[in-house]
Amino acid sequence: MNDSWHQNVKSKNRKEIISAGRELFLKNNFLNVNVKDICILACVSRVTFYKHFKSMDELIFEVQMGILNNMTDFIIARDNIENNGLERIKKILYSWIDFAKQFKDEMKFIILFDLYYEDYDTDKELKNKYENFINEENNRDFLYLAINKGIEDKSLRPNLDPIKTGYYIFQTIIAVLQRMIYTKLSKKYGVVSFDDIVFSVVDMIINSIKNTNINRNINNN
Repeated sequence: MNDSWHQNVKSKNRKEIISAGRELFLKNNFLNVNVKDICILACVSRVTFYKHFKSMDELIFEVQMGILNNMTDFIIARDNIENNGLERIKKILYSWIDFAKQFKDEMKFIILFDLYYEDYDTDKELKNKYENFINEENNRDFLYLAINKGIEDKSLRPNLDPIKTGYYIFQTIIAVLQRMIYTKLSKKYGVVSFDDIVFSVVDMIINSIKNTNINRNINNN
């Protein structure tokens, strides 16, 4: 048997372990899953598992990076670079909402990951790998690009700081989406829905960054 065959088997085993981990983590959350559970679903031995992952933590990080990458791809695929900056921001925010609706379990995983590993004493090598991944994701910063374009085409306020504004938008929309995913609205609010809340937040974000001087100038002319 040649090296190519062995490499294909190795790659197949790794993918099956990641797939099994993702399925179980999303269904039961990773705190309730162990290596034995992964091996049974992936049809691999513990020896094979540890050939690919030093620990369960490493597999959890791998799944987290995959989910974040999928979320970024989902949003970028729906962005239209031909639109002005303001319209691009709107589309990005609406795409985030769509992702949260379609992939609720993935959003819950992201929340649990952030909460659990924020204070967890993670392996330094694993932490560095994750930080490098986040830095690479930042290089695909669709918010930064859309904000810059909006400043240039004057659809957004000229005094915006693209980096700070992007961070503010990200933290705001993610926090609202995560809360909506994990909590139920009180019945005392009657007909108030998930959409009512999250779209009102989008409106607040848009109103805080759009260039209102353009409309004033048009009206004055």
